[in-house]
Amino acid sequence: MTNAWLQQQRKGALTEIADHVGLKKCARRASPLPPSPFLPSLYNIADNCMPHSVERYKKIDLEVALEEHLRANGSKLAGDARVAPFFYTVDPLSPVKQDPATGGTVAQQAVGEREKKPRARRQTIKAREELEGGDDAESSAALTKTTPNRALSFARSVPLPPSPAVLANQIDAHTTTFRASISDYISASALPSTLHSVRSNLSTVTSIELLVLGVEAFGLRFEVLPLRYLTTLPAVPALGTSELSLKVPDFFALLTTAFWGPVGLWLLTSVFLPLLGGWFINLKGDGGYDAVSFNAVKAITAWVVYVRGGGPSASTRVVARGIPGGSVGMLVGAGVGALAGIYEAVLRK
Repeated sequence: MTNAWLQQQRKGALTEIADHVGLKKCARRASPLPPSPFLPSLYNIADNCMPHSVERYKKIDLEVALEEHLRANGSKLAGDARVAPFFYTVDPLSPVKQDPATGGTVAQQAVGEREKKPRARRQTIKAREELEGGDDAESSAALTKTTPNRALSFARSVPLPPSPAVLANQIDAHTTTFRASISDYISASALPSTLHSVRSNLSTVTSIELLVLGVEAFGLRFEVLPLRYLTTLPAVPALGTSELSLKVPDFFALLTTAFWGPVGLWLLTSVFLPLLGGWFINLKGDGGYDAVSFNAVKAITAWVVYVRGGGPSASTRVVARGIPGGSVGMLVGAGVGALAGIYEAVLRK
């Protein structure tokens, strides 16, 4: 363990003492003290001298080196007031050393010397500590300067999610582009002209009458042409389908009266008699048939045959059961056709 007085000194003060006693130039080991574990880092064992400057060593190494040097050169440095406390603390029970020049004790002179220059020593120590910490301060400043730049560059490289306004603008832009492409494709195709042609053909009284008759004929077909089993389609595991029974209309029924009786009755009451009445009673005054007269005759015929039971009972029941709505459905169809004819006549006027 090193001297107590040396332990109380700061590293800056130890550096000044080392410069004062000449430790920086050469430090001979003349003391019989056992070697310290810190000395190999401070001394060159080959020539027993310090290979580097004092500032490069740790405080504990300077304490050991100063103690070695002061013990080895005690005869020459014992009268030095700067290091007198060291010799006083080495052996406090030894005779008090007197300074031949002043006559006072070495300890008193050392204390006086320390009291005379406390501020200068503190300033020197502070300056040396600032010099020692210069490298650390520079490295810290460099780190402080570079770290924010790296952090900012990293933050710029991270993709941030866009704001809701940007997302809304992008969605609107994509929607507009999609609509424009669909509109261009439809305009370039034949679909618009086909749709206009279909609409113009359906916007007539004749088309409305044909549509009503088609609905009635489709419903009657299930009664006069029943479905018969034909075969079974096998299951397809790849598509996840099961077995499917294939049924087709029984066209052999066309050779029986069970087909022609109901069909003939429906054609007579819904097509032929109304056409005859619409051609003879033509309120329009031009060629063709009158739609209002056609539907009026159809409604009267349906009421007489299907409501009042004026036709064959078997065929009447089949027709009433097959047409959607029965006899009431036939009357509703006739009313729709009559309204269409009246509306067309009003528009022509």
